[in-house]
Amino acid sequence: MRDAVELEWAGIPSVCIVHQELRESAGAIARISGHPEYPMITVDYPYIPTATWSDDEIEILAKHLAPIVREMLLGKS
Repeated sequence: MRDAVELEWAGIPSVCIVHQELRESAGAIARISGHPEYPMITVDYPYIPTATWSDDEIEILAKHLAPIVREMLLGKS
């Protein structure tokens, strides 16, 4: 979350992707950074919170999330 906020401050549109288990922590970072309503894409199980995923898992997740990220970056969601 903090990386996304830092990029936004630098004028670079960003999207935060966070695991469900870390959503509350990411939300706290958003709030203390002055962006309490910052939108996040949430990933849940079977993907583990530490993001140590296999290449196949990454490919599946990327194919699923890419259109969502695109829409968010273009402001269409």
